[in-house]
Amino acid sequence: MDPGRRRPALAGDLRLLTLGFTAGVLLVHALRQLPGLLPLLLLIVPVLLPWRGRQLWTAFTFGVLLTVWCGQAALADRWPPERHGEELWVQGAVASLPEVRRSSSADGAVRSDWRFEFTPEDRALPRHIRVSWYRSEVSLRGGECWRLKLRLRSPHGSLNPGGFDYEAWLLRQQVGALATVREGEPCGVAAGQPLLKLRQAIVSHLQARLGEHPGAALLIALSMGDTSGLRDGDWEVFRRTGTTHLVAISGMHLVVIAGFAFLCLRWLWSLSPRLCLWLPAQRLALYGSALLAVIYAFLAGFQPPVARAMFMLLILVVAAAAHRLDQPSRALALAWLLILLLDPFAVLAPGLWLSFGAVAAIFYLSRGRWRAATGWRLALQLQLLLSLVLAPLTLGYFHGFAWASPLINLLAVPLFTLLSPLLLVAVLVAGVSDTVGGWLLLRAADAMAWSLQALRFLSEQLPQAWIPGSPPWPALALAVIGAVLLFVPRGLPLRRLGVLCCLPLLFPVRAPVVGGLEITALDVGQGLAVVVRTPQHVLLFDAGPAFDEGFDAGASVVVPYLLQQGIREIDLLLLSHGDNDHAGGVAAVRRSLPIAREIGTAHGTPCRDGERWIWDGVAFELLHPDDAHWSSNNSSCVLRIGGSFSALLPGDIERAAEARLLQRDPAALAVDLLLTPHHGSRTSSTAPFVQAVAPAVVVHSAGWRSRFGHPRPEISERYAQLGAQQYTTGVSGAIRVWRGAPGAPLQVESRRAQAARWWNAAAQP
Repeated sequence: MDPGRRRPALAGDLRLLTLGFTAGVLLVHALRQLPGLLPLLLLIVPVLLPWRGRQLWTAFTFGVLLTVWCGQAALADRWPPERHGEELWVQGAVASLPEVRRSSSADGAVRSDWRFEFTPEDRALPRHIRVSWYRSEVSLRGGECWRLKLRLRSPHGSLNPGGFDYEAWLLRQQVGALATVREGEPCGVAAGQPLLKLRQAIVSHLQARLGEHPGAALLIALSMGDTSGLRDGDWEVFRRTGTTHLVAISGMHLVVIAGFAFLCLRWLWSLSPRLCLWLPAQRLALYGSALLAVIYAFLAGFQPPVARAMFMLLILVVAAAAHRLDQPSRALALAWLLILLLDPFAVLAPGLWLSFGAVAAIFYLSRGRWRAATGWRLALQLQLLLSLVLAPLTLGYFHGFAWASPLINLLAVPLFTLLSPLLLVAVLVAGVSDTVGGWLLLRAADAMAWSLQALRFLSEQLPQAWIPGSPPWPALALAVIGAVLLFVPRGLPLRRLGVLCCLPLLFPVRAPVVGGLEITALDVGQGLAVVVRTPQHVLLFDAGPAFDEGFDAGASVVVPYLLQQGIREIDLLLLSHGDNDHAGGVAAVRRSLPIAREIGTAHGTPCRDGERWIWDGVAFELLHPDDAHWSSNNSSCVLRIGGSFSALLPGDIERAAEARLLQRDPAALAVDLLLTPHHGSRTSSTAPFVQAVAPAVVVHSAGWRSRFGHPRPEISERYAQLGAQQYTTGVSGAIRVWRGAPGAPLQVESRRAQAARWWNAAAQP
């Protein structure tokens, strides 16, 4: 080594500085509240002092300051909770390709449910509003100007252990308010947004040409990034086969388009020796392919995953042009740093970690650090490494993985690699020639339909195609290390440790049950889902609501919670009654977890007064209904639990059923914990019933700012007069109740109070 050339100081290494900056960003996202001025000033002081680690500390501090600044701006842009439900006339533009679900009414009229992003002209309002327009007869297009009467709502979502954080997703999407349209009138074409209008014109043309073709939605998704035509069933197929990454436009698609463009441009340019003397064909192809990838990224909507992939691709192109690809880790660090500088909230997105993990694995293998291979052997090694490295991340973010994904992707990736540029060519030709372009589009749609049909067949025929699981983060991190160790060069003694590091994923640890009995009322919005746990058994009482092509509490709340607790089987599913807000999520729970026995469902035995059983010393007894004819709500199954504390789960019973329970055995109603009947409706919780139950803790399973007004003020007052502690799941998030020691007061844990982050709404009525 030339002694005159000095290696850069470790503190000045871009990779190390990027780690420091990322640590600062992650620290802020882990806080419950954004730090104030004094802590930030104290953080800056070491930056001003001369010491060895100053550069690294500066990068860390800058990450903290940037994230706090962006976080404060995002919170300031939110619609205030005190104005929740206010209605205003707002003029603005449809700022996205609208998502639509169409249905026919009894009179034959076709009505549409629209969901889109709206950008108001009034700067006093949030910059981006996520709008829903139900049962509408209008037709919406991206880039149109509309004057809408909006019912504005503050960002708020369910909050449960292991569940999807909707408020974090809204933060990443820069959505400051939610709204529902009451009335609307068009006001022409909005100014600006030429790219959105172009995308809308292309999508509308494709929809008109393809009509109801079974491959139309997938073709539009792969070519234009508009996935609104894909249904929940389609996404379930992609999830069970591990091919979701092939559908949502991301890094792979940009690389395929850039690679296809590179080969074509290099071949065309090399046809002219004179042009090659002026600019080498490889250099021209490198620049041209990058430009076409950028154009494709914008046509695909430039959503965050596409933008991340584009930035990464451009930095790698620059590194290749400067002959600096000998150290790809520096290029990756620069791409990561640029993405977080532009959007510190991107670190909350699973796609960021998955995409960079995949690219790092590709570089690792392509440089021959494991075993030198080419052709199909390299493809096989790459798919195996990607599956092993990304499996822990998939388990952590999506609560399971598709075991056949490596095999399916060995065929699906080359197929979609071939189809992606052909789809784009077909779309471009269709814009020039209706005859030739129309024929190409139909053939491309046929290929999409056949591909989707093949994936659907595999998802249905493969045994247990999706393996659910949600290991704790330490086990996931250990598994990532283990996957990397399995692919270190031969001869290193650490390789065998890789298998040991992956073993914790195969043996989930069930969370302990404190005091022998724990009851958790999950936050499912306006509905009910309760998990009752003893040391060796699990009972699920209802599973929350589910809506067509929308929120499903079973898939989004109940299953993630059970998996996060280390539960892989439900001993008993007890369904109080068949209303959607109680039974809607049952199907999703059945698809994900085995259920030993069911009561109150079409698959199980009826719920009848008098049935009793004991689990681990905890007594369970059904108190209602009897054999009489009851209305839907009054036919609810009523469960009494007696262990280290007592609890009553009455479903949606109303006055008549309460009167019957009081006549049957009023002493049996006295419990420590009560889930209020019918979510705290005025048709339930009669004064005699409340006096007989006399609970110490009351949980109202109702949505935040419930449109039904649950729990009703007079009902809350009735329980307050007894001195009961009251909680509402929609306000406090999931509520967990247990008793630590005999005779001790009940312990109540609110998810929003215990684990909320700075972007989560405060637990206020």
